[in-house]
Amino acid sequence: MALAGLTTEFQIYYEKLGEGTPVVFLHPPGMSHLVFAYQKSLSLVCQTIYPDIRGHGRSTAKDPDTFTIYDLAEDVANLLDHLLIDQAVICGYSSGGSIAQAFAVKYPERTIGLILSGGFSEVSTFTLKKQFQTGIRLAKSTPALLNQILVNTHSNTEHEKKEMFFYHKQTDRQTWVRYYKESMSFNCTEKIKEWQFPLLFLYGDQAEYMHYYRNLYQRNVHQRAQFVMLAKALHQLPIKHFESFNAEIRRFVSSLT
Repeated sequence: MALAGLTTEFQIYYEKLGEGTPVVFLHPPGMSHLVFAYQKSLSLVCQTIYPDIRGHGRSTAKDPDTFTIYDLAEDVANLLDHLLIDQAVICGYSSGGSIAQAFAVKYPERTIGLILSGGFSEVSTFTLKKQFQTGIRLAKSTPALLNQILVNTHSNTEHEKKEMFFYHKQTDRQTWVRYYKESMSFNCTEKIKEWQFPLLFLYGDQAEYMHYYRNLYQRNVHQRAQFVMLAKALHQLPIKHFESFNAEIRRFVSSLT
């Protein structure tokens, strides 16, 4: 665990475990690297890197009212430079997938593979738009309430709830709102047709509101892309279904070498 001093004023906190193929895990708004606590066991088979997105956790905020998803992708590239890593697998969970895809669009030559858990290339359905609008409203008006909601849906034990709640209280509110807004307006659907690197898409079979996006990817990505539906699962795959989630990532990463 360390701080990457990307500039003298701006630092990204990250944790790095294991050796081998680098896999970077990117979290959604209002959360942190803690959402990937159950992925630490993957460090036995690859190098795992868990940054706090700028303005989240122990990472400092930068341009909280003006940054774009592509700026957050640039933060990932700069972190990899700091770690002397040329290429990596990028894994984005939910809105973290927006950053992962922006990185893949901007740096296809640095993308060994892309993993999206509950991913979307655009926000174009009523249900997902409403989720984002609610998140933006609560992050502005009652961030403590939204923090508690996110913690309750992204933890398995009371200890995890308490740890996440206090750690996520550090989130910069302006950054939180901006991350939501930028992810909501992000659209790379046309760009995904150009991707040639390995792709893995993971969805919960009970998260039916996300299945539109799975179908959207299936129509637009190359035929070698892998789509996995986890049984009896909703959206929070890295936490609530971590054993199946981790097994799919191990299988995917091992196929790259």
